[in-house]
Amino acid sequence: MQIRLLVIVILLSLLASCRTTRSSDDANSRNETPIGELLPPPGGDGEVILNEKGEVVQNNANEIPFFQKKSEMPTELFRVYMSSDSYMVRQIRYTDKIIRKPDPGADELAREELRKFDLINFIDDGYVVVGLNANTGKLETIAFDRRVPRINDIAKVIQNDASRFNYEHLTKDGMPGILKFIINYQIRLYPVKSRDEVKQMLQKKK
Repeated sequence: MQIRLLVIVILLSLLASCRTTRSSDDANSRNETPIGELLPPPGGDGEVILNEKGEVVQNNANEIPFFQKKSEMPTELFRVYMSSDSYMVRQIRYTDKIIRKPDPGADELAREELRKFDLINFIDDGYVVVGLNANTGKLETIAFDRRVPRINDIAKVIQNDASRFNYEHLTKDGMPGILKFIINYQIRLYPVKSRDEVKQMLQKKK
């Protein structure tokens, strides 16, 4: 009887330990990406926000300012922040009609493409207007609108990045419900080279 009681006590202790460990792990996973004070969705009340992984996220005070600000353009669907060490996307509207398919491999390549421009401390941006084919839902037209990057090579990087997006259309028949929209880009460059190194590079290009 005593042996049986001892076995029961040991089993209960192990079970309690497993529950404690699992609870601790769950708490740690929840605390990996703490969010700040919640802010209104930039696309308007009730709009769901998706990140580059297709995950639902909330607008909050810990987001970069580029993602936090209210959208003043009704056709702005995506915001993309690119640097040599970060690639982030926020879809701010119409997530019930169209979504960007996650593509982490290409996102990484886009980051690597920016590394060669890390010469100065600089922020550039641009609006890309995307037009989709009404039958296939695939890219048909792409052009800059109103705000064009000040560095031509950066403009090419942005245009190439927007061109490789693939979309999933969430209508019942799979036909595109959204045919034209804006992708708002912000590019961040870092001064990883010295001033003398930059001068030497510029002299070689002449």
